[in-house]
Amino acid sequence: VSSLMQRHLKRSGVRAFSFRELCRKNNRKEAAAKFYIFLVLKKQSVVELSQSAPFADITATLGPMFSAPEIM
Repeated sequence: VSSLMQRHLKRSGVRAFSFRELCRKNNRKEAAAKFYIFLVLKKQSVVELSQSAPFADITATLGPMFSAPEIM
């Protein structure tokens, strides 16, 4: 999943995106899965996450490992 997201972001040129917007048409299960993926990508330094207040939207920006080659 992360490699698919990386390819999409590289093509689009987007530098930041909103978790709320990403999950706009998802059900709770799909939104929870995307949240988990956000946490995994944060742990791997692929994205940086920021949130201005509790329950506020989460903004993801590209992290230092975003352009690193994948290790298989």
